[in-house]
Amino acid sequence: MRDVLVHVLDHTRREPALTYAAALAARWRATLTAVTVPPGLPVPPMYDAAFALVEYASVQEELERARAAGPDVLAWASSLGVPHPRWVVSSGLPANVLRYMGHWHDLLVLGANPAEPWGTPGGLAELVLTAGVPCIVVPADCTADDPNCERVVIAWNGSAEAIRALHDALPLLERARRITVVAGEERKPDRPLPDFDLADWAARHQLEFELRRIAADADPAHVILSTAFAAEADLIVMGAYGRTRLAEWMLGGVTRELLHRSRVPLFMRH
Repeated sequence: MRDVLVHVLDHTRREPALTYAAALAARWRATLTAVTVPPGLPVPPMYDAAFALVEYASVQEELERARAAGPDVLAWASSLGVPHPRWVVSSGLPANVLRYMGHWHDLLVLGANPAEPWGTPGGLAELVLTAGVPCIVVPADCTADDPNCERVVIAWNGSAEAIRALHDALPLLERARRITVVAGEERKPDRPLPDFDLADWAARHQLEFELRRIAADADPAHVILSTAFAAEADLIVMGAYGRTRLAEWMLGGVTRELLHRSRVPLFMRH
């Protein structure tokens, strides 16, 4: 992982996601781009020109405050050992900004924060779904300032998303000292395709793991979280939205539950 991108929800403070991303970039000697997207101009009634002018001035002031926060963030990141930190202030829709910037980054770090629209489970789901790169979602109460990822839990169901998450998380898995796979009901492709053998894949990459199967009548999200707690996990790796997003959201799927409840950073790939 050479290029790390982090979405800063609140530029007035050093969020857990920013701290996590900077520590990860320093550990990997990767570049770090921190991007913040202040709220845009609301759409006023067409006749209310005075309202539009006031709001426009307010947005410009917020953009300037965000730009002014950059030098301190860059100096702090450099002090941690990040080789090439960068601070970007953008306007527009965060999902569009992050999807575009994802084209030249290997990893997107996101912060969970129910007080911010793009930090809620719904906002995070939109970003994970559209970013086009692996994402690590950092809980709002995460205190990990050294993401060594030595103890990893993998949520496994055999889906294409789960396989893709494994592949993208490989650089982290290769450094883990303990890997636990929590396996649920496997989702087979709906047409004939070559089999993916998890044990064979792990052996080829010299990875060893413990296997725990989820009982048919158990709550998968609860089992994943309880396993992560018992293992003192640093990271949970999972594919996001094995079903369509609408079905997953309406049925209260595993993705949604973990975004709501996890206190461990989530490595997610759609």
